[in-house]
Amino acid sequence: PIEEVSLDFEVLGPVQGNPDMVNVLLAASRSENVEVRQSALELGGLTARVMDVEAFAMENAFSLIADQLAVPRDAIVALVDVGATMTTLNVLRAQRSIYTREQVFGGKQLTDEVMRRYGLSYEEAGLAKRQGGLPESYEIEVLEPFKEAMVQQVSRLLQFFYAGSEFNRVDQIVLAGGCASIPGIAEMVEEQLGVPATIANPLASMSLGPRVQAHALAQDAPALMIACGLALRSFD
Repeated sequence: PIEEVSLDFEVLGPVQGNPDMVNVLLAASRSENVEVRQSALELGGLTARVMDVEAFAMENAFSLIADQLAVPRDAIVALVDVGATMTTLNVLRAQRSIYTREQVFGGKQLTDEVMRRYGLSYEEAGLAKRQGGLPESYEIEVLEPFKEAMVQQVSRLLQFFYAGSEFNRVDQIVLAGGCASIPGIAEMVEEQLGVPATIANPLASMSLGPRVQAHALAQDAPALMIACGLALRSFD
């Protein structure tokens, strides 16, 4: 129902070859999704000024990594953000979004398996994933199957894109989100899908404050694409 939807729009500019018409970007979300985020900010003593869509935030952040890629500026790039519970595909052409899709898949599935197999709490399993200390069997029995599943999810998302567009290839895959920090995942994606793959680092050209731990930040960098995209946007 329309009364349960939050809507906004922005005029992008005239239609090429037709000055009597304009391109308009329309964004819509279930109001409850907006309200949940507003409430979370209020718990922290903050007030929301703007609510953005993740795919558009990633498009903003893409400007931070575009120069790191060995493809022309008009290339077709698949930006895949694999978070805790959701994987978002954002396909860009000439650095503008032309396709987005989400699937329920993320690092929480790996965390849950570590909890189940090794009897750890959620917090302990999350730390063990990042810092190590798990039995030798973890790599082969738990991590490798998850990496295979992640590659399959990327492949599936790309198949949806090919089926719903005029394109049948992408020039580059960029992996972002917390799961992009898994060692060897870019190499596995590239080998199995036959497309050059790299890990997003939106912080590569930023200077760091003296209190920032560079190594820890570098590990978290792929997970900060959306945060960087939000930080880059302006609002009235």
